[in-house]
Amino acid sequence: MKFYQRKKTSSSTSTKSLSKEEKPVAEQKQEVDHSEDLLLKSSDEAEFDSFFKEVLKKFPKKTAAVIQNSLAATKQQAEKLVAKQQAEYEPIFREFLTNVSKEQQKKSHQIIHAAALSAAIIGFSPIPFSDAALLVPVQLVMMARLHKVFGQSWTEGIAKSVGKEIVVVGFGRSVVGNMLKFVPGVGTVAGGAINATVALTITEVMGWVTVNMLANGQDLFDQAMSFKGQFDFLMGMVKQVKHKKNG
Repeated sequence: MKFYQRKKTSSSTSTKSLSKEEKPVAEQKQEVDHSEDLLLKSSDEAEFDSFFKEVLKKFPKKTAAVIQNSLAATKQQAEKLVAKQQAEYEPIFREFLTNVSKEQQKKSHQIIHAAALSAAIIGFSPIPFSDAALLVPVQLVMMARLHKVFGQSWTEGIAKSVGKEIVVVGFGRSVVGNMLKFVPGVGTVAGGAINATVALTITEVMGWVTVNMLANGQDLFDQAMSFKGQFDFLMGMVKQVKHKKNG
């Protein structure tokens, strides 16, 4: 018995001392994939932390405090929802994109993921009379960062910035009413009331339309009708998936 134990220890020591070259290729690949996953997760978390802090600064102090104080609970709920929806819709988003490099897609995905998570957190937050305007800070930060990925400027003076904000607010409000009826349990809630699913879906679709237009050299606001047309098209694809799932 003692001999067996010594042999086992010796064998174990031998395995530990194997060089990288001596390890099976499959095992080496597994280690590399694990390391890449950890780096990606760390990078995603850093992007979210930075993104969410920037978003909170755009809210009135009382609203920001409500969102921040409920973050521990709402973030857990939001992460589950985001993971579920992205698994369902990512194939649609990938198919929709044209002329987007892998690097641009990777950077854009991190930003849109942070925006989607932020939007879902706001949707879950106990804010009285929540409406579509609450998504504007999330969408403005998302668009500014996506423009940077494609080497384009977002802030070109106060007049343009204000104009863009008005467009985003108006567009967000018009979309919310149509989206609510597709959310199980919400029915046909009037006004601009939002929930996490609606907030997340609108933000993701808006993000990928922005990416597609930037990649193809289009200005979102000079070509607002193209933006609306692409948004409606992509939202229609998302709704088809939702209908099939619910049907």
